[in-house]
Amino acid sequence: MRKILLVLLLAAIPLTAFAQEAPPLEQLILQQHFTQKELERTLGLIKQEEGKLSGEIARLDLDMQRQKAVIEAMRRHAGEVARAYYMGERVSFLTLLFDAENFNDFLLMFEFLQLLYERDISRLEKFQAERAKMTALQADKLERLTALQDLRKQYELQLAEMLAVQTEKEKNLQMVGDATSVQSLMDHLIVDWQKRGLPAFQTFFTQLSTVMFQIPELATPERIQSEGLFLHTLTINQNDFNQFLMSKNDLFKQSRFQFENNQLIVEGEYDHMKLRLVGSYELVSPKQLKFKINELYFDGFALPSSTVEEMEKQYDLGFYPELISPNIQVQGISMMDEELRLQLKVNFPFGFGKK
Repeated sequence: MRKILLVLLLAAIPLTAFAQEAPPLEQLILQQHFTQKELERTLGLIKQEEGKLSGEIARLDLDMQRQKAVIEAMRRHAGEVARAYYMGERVSFLTLLFDAENFNDFLLMFEFLQLLYERDISRLEKFQAERAKMTALQADKLERLTALQDLRKQYELQLAEMLAVQTEKEKNLQMVGDATSVQSLMDHLIVDWQKRGLPAFQTFFTQLSTVMFQIPELATPERIQSEGLFLHTLTINQNDFNQFLMSKNDLFKQSRFQFENNQLIVEGEYDHMKLRLVGSYELVSPKQLKFKINELYFDGFALPSSTVEEMEKQYDLGFYPELISPNIQVQGISMMDEELRLQLKVNFPFGFGKK
C-alpha cells in the first residue's frame, strides 16, 4: 500500500521536491543512479558507433580487394607501354615518317603516331589514378581503424567508471532503511529524464546553437569601441544579450544567461524541469571560439562528462568572428561584471593591419 501511495505521489509532484527534501544519503544514491544510467546510455551509443565504423571498414576492405584486381590488370598494360618505350619499339615507328612517299602519307602516319602516344599516356595516367585511389582507400581505412581503437578505449574507460559508480550506489543502498522507496525514486528519475529531460535538453541546445550563429547581429557601432584602426572591443551587456535571445525564440523567455567569472551561466525552467549550464569559451584560433561545457544539471542532478561530451559534439555553441566580417579575427574574450567583451582585430587584404 505504501509503495502504491509513493507512486501516486511521484506522478503528481515533480521529483525535484523529493530530491530537495531527501536525506543527503538518498540524494547521493539518486545522483549515483542517474550517473550510472546515463553512462549506460552513452555506452550504448558508443557500441552503435563501433558497429557503424566496423561496417565501414569491412566495405573498405571489399573496395580495396576490387581495386587491387583493377590495378593488377592495368599493371600489365602499363608494363607493356613501358617495355615498348624501353625496347625502342615506339622509336622505330618514327622512322616510318621518313619513309612516307608524299605529304599526305606523312600526315596520316603522324596522326597514327599521335593517337598511339596519346593512348600510351592515357594508360599510364589511368594506372597512376587507380594507384592513387588505392592509397586513398588505405588512408581512409587507417583513419577509421584509429577512430575505432579510440572508441574502444573510451568504452573501456566509461564502462569502468559506470561499474565503479554502480558498486558505490549498491553499498549506499544497503545503508538505507527503506530501500523500496528509494528504488521508486530512482526509477522515476530515469523515466522522467528519458521522457522529459533529455528531449528538453536536445530542444534547448538545438535552438541555442541556431541563435548563436546570429550573435554577430549584436556587433552594432554603439557596442564597438575602437583602439586605433585595427583593434576594437565589442561589449555586449548581459541584459541586451538576454533580450536578444528572447526576441529570437520564446524558449529563452524561461531562462537567464549570466556573464560571471569568465563563465556563461544559464539557468532555466521548462515544464517544471530545472536546467543549469555552466560553460566557458576557449580561443581555438583567431577565427573560432569554442564553447566548453563545464557543468550541466537536470533538476539539480549533475550530468556525467559522457553526456556533456555528447552535447558538445552534437551542438555547436561556438562563436565565429568571420560572421561579423571576413576580415575580423578574435584575440581574446572575457565575461565579467555582466558584460561579454570580445577583443577583435581587423586584417585588411594585401598585408594591411598585420604585424
